Amino acid sequence: GIAFVLSSLFSAVIAYRYAIPMRRLILKAMRTANKKQLEEIEVSEEDWLEDEPGEFSEISRAFDKIRRKLKKRRIQLAHEREESQALMSGLQDAVVSVSLDERIKFYNSRFATFFLTRDLMKQIQSNQPVLLTEVFREPEVLTAFRKVLTDGYSAQATVKIINRLDGAIRTYSLLVSPLREERTRELYALHALFHDITDIHRAEQIRIEFVENASHELRTPLTSIKGYVATLKEDLQIGKYDQALTFLEIVNKSVDRLVDLVNDMLTLSSLESEYRLKKDQVDPVVITNEVVERLSNLANDKKIRIRIQVDAGAFLADSVKVIQALQNLVSNSIKYIQEGGEIQILWSESQGHIRLKVIDNGPGISAEHLSRLFERFYRIDKGRAREVGGTGLGLAIVKHIMQSHGGSVEVSSDPGQGCEFTCIFPRKI
Repeated sequence: GIAFVLSSLFSAVIAYRYAIPMRRLILKAMRTANKKQLEEIEVSEEDWLEDEPGEFSEISRAFDKIRRKLKKRRIQLAHEREESQALMSGLQDAVVSVSLDERIKFYNSRFATFFLTRDLMKQIQSNQPVLLTEVFREPEVLTAFRKVLTDGYSAQATVKIINRLDGAIRTYSLLVSPLREERTRELYALHALFHDITDIHRAEQIRIEFVENASHELRTPLTSIKGYVATLKEDLQIGKYDQALTFLEIVNKSVDRLVDLVNDMLTLSSLESEYRLKKDQVDPVVITNEVVERLSNLANDKKIRIRIQVDAGAFLADSVKVIQALQNLVSNSIKYIQEGGEIQILWSESQGHIRLKVIDNGPGISAEHLSRLFERFYRIDKGRAREVGGTGLGLAIVKHIMQSHGGSVEVSSDPGQGCEFTCIFPRKI
């Protein structure tokens, strides 16, 4: 009996001697693995004290070392994730990652703003899967993603997508790239970047249209000059002089039109290339009288009455450019209103701004033309515009002059009700 008791007691001591280190090892292993079950176990501070020397001390120290490394790595990964999210959110481009089964895995704030509806956002926030086809209906977008899935190489496309922010159709340069495992190089996801090129695309289109329109505008008077000079040359060779003066007058008018066109193009180019204003005090009375005097012959030929009303003091601006803007607006009205018409030039001051209005009682302009009226070479009636001698750049020049002053220009009109152009200058520039 005594031997049994002693053997039992010895066994208990040996079991306790090995059980405590084993328990510590198990707890450390669970802590290293970040097991949730560890929260359900009552653990005292003694459980995390330094181990006593023994058979398991090396293993225990190894667990501690692994745990410290893992903790450091988790902190590092958390920082990298936060930095990546901050970087993605700060991008002006929309970014999205898609799994191989076309489910959205990650996206930045721009992507959400541009392409995700409220319902899709709620679906994602509730951890419900959202497919690429639920976000995009455009075949070009889906084709680009599926091409990368099939071929395994990056794909680019220019796509037009409705922007959820303003409901407008915008043009994007889409780049879809494969994401691969570092070791196996197996494809595991797709990464896509949507770069908004709407403004670039629009600017390029404007440039193309400008070159086409400028070439056409230059070709018209040059063709006229060439034709009449050739005819005049033939007449002079046979001694025919009766139409010589008429032909020379036509050539002279065509040359004048070319000069006006080139001058307007140079003016527009100067304004667009960060023209520096030469500011001084501008007196509305003085510059208005100067413009009316310059255009008096043109107005008298059509028996047009010009009324002036000035209720504004001097303001700081580029007097040469203000005169040019006013002259373009008044001459434009003179050219297009009927004989015996009336033009009003009104200056006023309110809320720290100088307001210039040029109002005529001409035929007016239809609503569909108003938004494009200040575009270069835009004409409502191309035939009539060339007949009255316009270059098609006058209103574009007015717009750029106002923008360079930090102001704006607007137009309001209805067919048969005349036109009203309003220029607003800041009181101090």
